[in-house]
Amino acid sequence: MKLPRFELDHWFAVAEGRFDLSLSHSACEIQCAADVLDNAELKAFAEIPLGYGPFDGLPELQRAIARQYESIEPANVLTFNGPSEAIYTFMQATLEAGNQVVVQSPLFHTLHAIARQIGCEIKEWQPTDELSCEFDVASLAAVCSSSTKAIIINFPHNPTGQMISERALRQIVDIANSVDAILFSDEVFRLLELPPQATLPAVCDLYDKGVSISGMSKPFGLGGLRIGWMATQREDIRQAAKEYRYYTAEMTNTPCQWLACRALERKDDVLARNLALIAANLKRLESFVESHSDTLRLFRPKAGTMAVVEQRTAMTSTELCERMLDEERVFLVPGKPLGMSDRLLRIGLGRSDLEAGLARFDRFLNRLAESGETQ
Repeated sequence: MKLPRFELDHWFAVAEGRFDLSLSHSACEIQCAADVLDNAELKAFAEIPLGYGPFDGLPELQRAIARQYESIEPANVLTFNGPSEAIYTFMQATLEAGNQVVVQSPLFHTLHAIARQIGCEIKEWQPTDELSCEFDVASLAAVCSSSTKAIIINFPHNPTGQMISERALRQIVDIANSVDAILFSDEVFRLLELPPQATLPAVCDLYDKGVSISGMSKPFGLGGLRIGWMATQREDIRQAAKEYRYYTAEMTNTPCQWLACRALERKDDVLARNLALIAANLKRLESFVESHSDTLRLFRPKAGTMAVVEQRTAMTSTELCERMLDEERVFLVPGKPLGMSDRLLRIGLGRSDLEAGLARFDRFLNRLAESGETQ
């Protein structure tokens, strides 16, 4: 099976080594081992056996993950080498050519590209507005049918940070139940809701055919651990994914699972710190966009680590981002690799160097204005 090019990761790969500041990374502030472990734990880490681990994941980590949910038991959890492996494995283990799959659109590439390549019939649930990506649940029912095998959703939405209400989420569950479809929910930005936005319930808690995936990358700044998971009440879904993985990674890195356990023990402190940084950076971004209101427009996020900004220069966003790399050594993601309008830019809010990146962006936009290229 030949998969289509992953445009977002290709954009990252092409930019590697060409920037020293990023305005578009999606994870929170990166942690190191000393942030996660105290002295006794550092000593214990040195003594972790480096042999194979359990197929389902370390029991300690399964218990820690299960505590993030209301109705999930440790046996309902399967750990993976990052959320991306969880997505890939679920698709390969559960879907077949000809299955009808309804996907929220736009959506993170793997959440639809793998199903397309399998040969599924893809039907898109489109937003009410292309730029802001706000979704009307009432329109989802019209896209689904008795032939729908799975519905794929993502809230908080990547990359816009848009949300739906709990009432709307429960309506989605009712729609999935009415057509007996699996409801697959990418929840990697869950727990990063900005006040007054409430945290949505996890889909795996609301529906027996609900599948929630998440991981340590985005909220915790621990992408290098490559620890993700799938939580579902359905044993057949979990078992199919487990057996498919016998042919791929087989199991999840044991030392990294142990580190994830220690990080989850500090969850409240880490999330509080990261949410405070995101809120402060959002204020900085709002002020920056206001200072360039003739050129930029912000679609304010409700959750997550990112926001989208419309730019109204004479260039496409792809051209603007290429010039930012070359002229300012600043990394930006345009809308096109995200499957969105090439007038949009993705701005990351989870890192402490946002202010420095915005200063270079300000310099760049001022040069454009002086040369008349903002028109």
